Amino acid sequence: MKGNVLFPAKSYKRIKQIIEEYLRGTGKRIRKYTFSSAPRTEFQFFQNVYLVLGTKKGYSLIGVKRDFQKGKLTLNDTTKLIYAIMTTQKPRGVSSSWASRTSRFYKKRWFIETSFSDLNRMERRWKSKYDNTRYLDLLVRMLLYNSWKINKAYLKKCQKKGSKSHKWTLQDNQDALVKTFLEA
Repeated sequence: MKGNVLFPAKSYKRIKQIIEEYLRGTGKRIRKYTFSSAPRTEFQFFQNVYLVLGTKKGYSLIGVKRDFQKGKLTLNDTTKLIYAIMTTQKPRGVSSSWASRTSRFYKKRWFIETSFSDLNRMERRWKSKYDNTRYLDLLVRMLLYNSWKINKAYLKKCQKKGSKSHKWTLQDNQDALVKTFLEA
């Protein structure tokens, strides 16, 4: 359908090899890659994509590479910190900034997808036959979830450095909201 796609790359042997080549300095952060179906299928599928390397939150790709080359991190440790995503979108502009933007976009998309699964797990599934009741239920769940995320970020920002952190759970947030509304 000629639309660009963005999806995580499984840790196949070739993907691991590309990550290792990048860490050793013989490969680049962005690579052309041919994504294909199993070789023995009746209709074999091939698609050229761009493989983009990124790191988990709190780490930089260059920092992980530098630590690996200095011997501070093992190959096994670095493969846990680095992930690969595939996209059909051609790189635009400076390749390193395009790769960073693409990785950030994928992280945002991933958080949106996982947020919806969190909403579905918060309570029971809808039992109503009426769309407006389901909509109201979803709206309340989303408001509760968003207030939890906002309160969690606010507490983290206000927390003094060096003090022991308290995990702000969804249940803590619900209890605080109930207490606030009952006192009002």
